[in-house]
Amino acid sequence: MKTKYLLGAAALLALSATHSVAQEKVTFMTSWKAQAEHGGYYQALVKGYYKECGVDLTIRQGGPGIDPAQLLTGNAVDFIMSSHIDSILHMNAAGFPARALSAAFQITPQILMAHGDSPVNSFEDMKGKPIMISQGSRSTYWPFFQKKYGWEDTQLRSYTGQLAQWLADKTVIQQGLVTNEPFLVEKEVGWKPKVFMLADAGYRTYGSILTTSQDFIDKKPKAAQCMVSATAKGWNEFMAGDVKPALAEIKKEAPNNTDELMASTIQIMKDRKLVLNEDTEKMGFGIMTEARWKAHYEMLREVGILKQDLDYKKIIALQFLKPTTN
Repeated sequence: MKTKYLLGAAALLALSATHSVAQEKVTFMTSWKAQAEHGGYYQALVKGYYKECGVDLTIRQGGPGIDPAQLLTGNAVDFIMSSHIDSILHMNAAGFPARALSAAFQITPQILMAHGDSPVNSFEDMKGKPIMISQGSRSTYWPFFQKKYGWEDTQLRSYTGQLAQWLADKTVIQQGLVTNEPFLVEKEVGWKPKVFMLADAGYRTYGSILTTSQDFIDKKPKAAQCMVSATAKGWNEFMAGDVKPALAEIKKEAPNNTDELMASTIQIMKDRKLVLNEDTEKMGFGIMTEARWKAHYEMLREVGILKQDLDYKKIIALQFLKPTTN
């Protein structure tokens, strides 16, 4: 009886030590509804990695019609998942000091998608065609493609996140992720859509960028470091194959995620080296380089999308990546 009591006390002591770190409540808004493309974040959440370093994290799902940048600038959330460098630069141009801490995707998985029998075979062919994109995309990659290919706002159509409208109209082009929509289309109708990677058009942004404000960094630097370090741990674990904890939580949040879809997503992320590639092998998960930021910044300036001079070096908070790149 005494032995059982001592074991119980030891267990309670261990539990107490695990949760002894003071917890900072933090809200993180994703760019879309929960999916396997968010796997590393959910892995770190479920495995308790954020709590281990002092962050009590709440993940809020994004979706059609939701602009995470507006929520960040309005102080409604502490962190957002930025799909592009552009949105972070635009926030700074508007006077809000947004800061990029790490990038889960080294190559953006975003695509535009046409029907398999569509006459559209290139980005040039999309001029004049109806294109369905989300509200947030209208202030990020849309201006780039307008400038480069002469697209016009009259082509814009609302994106609902559903395939039904796109499938019903062969003339429509729709946004998506290379890891998601092509699989769903083939599964539903039996044919493959035409897929156009935004990166192949020269839109070489990082994706799934962990973004916060300078004010948060100044006031809560330990929490900012925790977000970066715990996220890196979650993603490295997830990409190494320990996916069950994250996927169970993702299915709980968004039941439309099937096991087959999520398995396909993970394989594509690996095959296309979207998350882990040569750069991360050398410098660690989430790495962003000044050279990539400079190139994208200068491209936006050159085509006239970004009209204001900015110190892009100040916008990337690389100091938080250093502990994870040894």
